[in-house]
Amino acid sequence: MQAYAIEIDNFNVQKHMILTTEATAPVIMGDYIIFTFQSNERTSFVGAAFDFDNYVKVHQFRINSEGVFILVIRKPNSESIRYRLIVDGLWMADPFNPTRTRKPNGIEISVLNIPNNFLGERTFPFTENGITHFRYRGEAGRRVYLAGSFNRWDPFMYHMRERSPGEYFISIRLPAGTHHYYFVVNGLTVSDDNNPNVLWDRDFRRISAFTIR
Repeated sequence: MQAYAIEIDNFNVQKHMILTTEATAPVIMGDYIIFTFQSNERTSFVGAAFDFDNYVKVHQFRINSEGVFILVIRKPNSESIRYRLIVDGLWMADPFNPTRTRKPNGIEISVLNIPNNFLGERTFPFTENGITHFRYRGEAGRRVYLAGSFNRWDPFMYHMRERSPGEYFISIRLPAGTHHYYFVVNGLTVSDDNNPNVLWDRDFRRISAFTIR
């Protein structure tokens, strides 16, 4: 039985679906998980079956304008999910997700570990016990740094750790006051899409702002 994509009410997820140019490991974005697939071979159909459906339903991917097959599902209430892809009738593990397990019969199953919701559901940046926490969400496997007025916009001082595919975090101690910042992703400056406080610097770059009281 086939199931189709759900209605998406998250602007950042919609933007990610449109702008994605290459397949990556699954990306967790808010309440959603984004799966992608790409092949040098001509491909007509890509689907995924999950353990929470007992592998009965096949969720069909849709292709974007960049030729990337994309599937978005709501994040289940579990610590991990297991799944397999079906590509033009051939069952396989997700070639873009290196985390796998093998069943006793030798079949490989892809595994996606879902991080603890404590950080996943917070509004970033936030300060707690004198420490400010930042999060960047985007494509997996990127080099992400935090730069801001608090480190003279040094693009290499604060390297953000990828705790789950596409989610990068860093926690630093900052003084009270208003701070400006952006992320440096593979050498490109990116403002924080999840922070509505946006300004423009003298070089016409978008920067994000927040205040510690």
